[in-house]
Amino acid sequence: MLVASILGGIMNGIVGMATVALYPALLYVGVPPIIANVTITVGLLFSDFSAVLSSRREFKRVVPETIKFSTLITAGAIVGAIVLLFSSSKSFKEITPVVILLSGILMMIPKKDNTHKSISKIVLIISAIATLLVGVYVGYFGAGAGILMTAVLSISNDYEYAENNAVRNVSALCAHIVTVIIFIFTMKIEWLIVPLIAIGLFIGGYLGPIIVRYVPSKVMRYVVSIFAIVVALILGYQAFF
Repeated sequence: MLVASILGGIMNGIVGMATVALYPALLYVGVPPIIANVTITVGLLFSDFSAVLSSRREFKRVVPETIKFSTLITAGAIVGAIVLLFSSSKSFKEITPVVILLSGILMMIPKKDNTHKSISKIVLIISAIATLLVGVYVGYFGAGAGILMTAVLSISNDYEYAENNAVRNVSALCAHIVTVIIFIFTMKIEWLIVPLIAIGLFIGGYLGPIIVRYVPSKVMRYVVSIFAIVVALILGYQAFF
């Protein structure tokens, strides 16, 4: 579990996919799907915090974008957390592999070079709506949400991957804070598991942004994408067969 947590933390710091690594691990030890998701969300606070600390160098250059993006993500996350309260484990298990698969495929799509192109108002409006919807998903489950957040950021601004990663890390922290507050009062949480995954997530979360600075984003994108697709296929098989 600790190894899975560290791996999840690194993935969270790089692209926000800690749940992809931890969700199957918690299911394997017998934790029910929705409870596993809620427990992971609590642990993600530690990974988000360490990732923000580690990416503060990039964060200084993207403060305005971070404020705008995190506000929309957090608003959507509140809605998603409320939706989760009324979801069944069966529907939850069937939805998650589909979203993870789509996220993995999306990650393989090459980013277009928008360095010398202005971003139209229509694109900005669409990206704002997309950001809000991604926020809903963050509050509901969030596996692969980091990929979706990164994709939205890539079409709505011209920042480098590391800078958008800093925006995503701060936004994820804000969203997870409000969802955890909701979950503490409304959902069952496996508190005995939280410390174990929190330690690994904190360590991995700090390492993630450091890796982003030195490893080509294309390499990271394909590795994480392949991993997401494999996990989606496994969870899909468990959910539908």
